[in-house]
Amino acid sequence: MTQEAKIRRLEGELLGKEREIGEWRRRWEEKNRELEGYNRELLALKDLYKERARELRAVMEKLEEVSITDDLTQIYNHRYLISRLHYEFERAKRYGSSISLMMLDIDHFKVYNDNNGHLAGDDALRKVAKLINGAIRETDIAGRYGGEEFAVILLHADMIQIAEVAERIRGTIEETPFPNEELQPIGKITVSIGGSCLSDGMMTIEDLIRSADEALYRAKRNGRNQIAIEGRVSERSTHLRI
Repeated sequence: MTQEAKIRRLEGELLGKEREIGEWRRRWEEKNRELEGYNRELLALKDLYKERARELRAVMEKLEEVSITDDLTQIYNHRYLISRLHYEFERAKRYGSSISLMMLDIDHFKVYNDNNGHLAGDDALRKVAKLINGAIRETDIAGRYGGEEFAVILLHADMIQIAEVAERIRGTIEETPFPNEELQPIGKITVSIGGSCLSDGMMTIEDLIRSADEALYRAKRNGRNQIAIEGRVSERSTHLRI
């Protein structure tokens, strides 16, 4: 084979390789465009997933809020109060910190319902709940215990602080006007409050609840619209009973 023929053969082979490379490049570019399309779809799905995840978190947060909120008063419900009290009680026992509980009862609430109707009674419950929430400390946890009874969990509070918070609640409610409250036996909407602080003899939350409940009934037996604290505390108010 002559030199010229060898050159023509090599040129032909080179042209064939160039065509083959061109075909491979075309296929690569086509696959690359497909991959770019898949990537755009994946990014769109990722954004959609993030949006759905945000919506799901919002729904879950709302469901959690509803599950721990009293329908009428929009403060914490009984179930959450007991659950939180269990948690805080065990933590206080473990670390030697303090925890206290206040029980509050609207005085002569049945009379108010009978005189004004249950809708007015519901309005009064909502108003009292709002006043309680506004009078407690940021670290305190207030909720509706049941009926016209409320409870407040006080963290890191001694008996002096219990009495101060209780008196602020009692005084605020006594000074706040309610429709037709002059028909009440006391002439006003008022609350009786019983408080108790965790002591060495208390083994369960039932002991703490029982102690606060006994103080509440002592306040009611002594004439209502007053505070009774289990234990000893300096008297800060004429409405305080030790």
